[in-house]
Amino acid sequence: MLVQEGSCRIEVDDSTPSKGPGKSGVGFYNASQRMNRDISLSALNIIRPKRVLDGFGATGIRAIRFRLETGCEVHVSEINPASLKIIENNLKINSAQITVHAESFAETSRKIPFDYIDVDPYGSVVPYLDAAIANVKNRGYVGATATDLSVLTGSYPEKTVRRYESVIVKDTFKHEKGLRLLIAYAARRAAAMDKYIRPVISFWNGHYYRMIFQVNSGSRNADIMLSNIRTINLHDHISAYYPDRIEGPLWTGNIEGDAFIEKMRAPETSNDENFNSLLDLLRNENMSLFFVDLQDVARHVRKDVISLSRAADILKSAGVEMKRTHFSFTGIKSDRPVSEMFAVLSEQSQRQKQ
Repeated sequence: MLVQEGSCRIEVDDSTPSKGPGKSGVGFYNASQRMNRDISLSALNIIRPKRVLDGFGATGIRAIRFRLETGCEVHVSEINPASLKIIENNLKINSAQITVHAESFAETSRKIPFDYIDVDPYGSVVPYLDAAIANVKNRGYVGATATDLSVLTGSYPEKTVRRYESVIVKDTFKHEKGLRLLIAYAARRAAAMDKYIRPVISFWNGHYYRMIFQVNSGSRNADIMLSNIRTINLHDHISAYYPDRIEGPLWTGNIEGDAFIEKMRAPETSNDENFNSLLDLLRNENMSLFFVDLQDVARHVRKDVISLSRAADILKSAGVEMKRTHFSFTGIKSDRPVSEMFAVLSEQSQRQKQ
């Protein structure tokens, strides 16, 4: 069947998934990844790269949209012969001028200098980040998607340590921890090559994490960057309500590029109402490391969860402006310490109980 997304139409298998992480094997189209592609396109329209590589072709949807909606020179790599046929067919349908490489993206990226490399594999991105970071041009960008969230959020502790060299406990903050753990991994791999990264947009959406970061050369700045990778203790950082334990190491620096986010706009071809809503929330993420979750406050004082509007009123009376986070429906951030917010909300909630 034919599917329309953005400026292009592609032919896909009738069994194409409408949600979830998709499947491995012959090229598949995952409709739930449209937000991923829309945000990547918005980022490319800011970065304005001359030459880009879509490292995992599948149906060719990402590469075709890159070409049709940005006008940049696009290359796509794919090693599966059946997927290559699907890509070639979809290129014809869209009259898209794209260079196709019947090889792994690592091989393609070593041969040709790219300003932007997109790595969107099935499962973990770990096996592919080294090649992307090593081969992208200096001051170029890498976009990477990870769908191994069960590992990144600590559901399989041994695998988390083995794959990401970190200890993470699955709790209220699991998705902020998971995304920061992913960024920390990319930063460490870059530092091993005397390079450093600068995240410009990072987010969690359903079954995946997505990050786009700039890669720069320089051992001194790589050392400075590594100072952002530290262990954390929620007991000390937020409240004694949380267990006294060390987690990490993970990325504690900014996960968004503030100026970059402000420039982002939904592609003209996007009809996803959630695009701008997500960007609005991402603008708040650099305000603090982690957040205050109203459900945890309620558990702490053994009281019903207060509404977001009530929390805003309480914090406003204390001189704190509250912002939402995309990591939790009941999570809030501000430019004040999260421990201060947790204490204020706990105290006021406790008073209401009496």
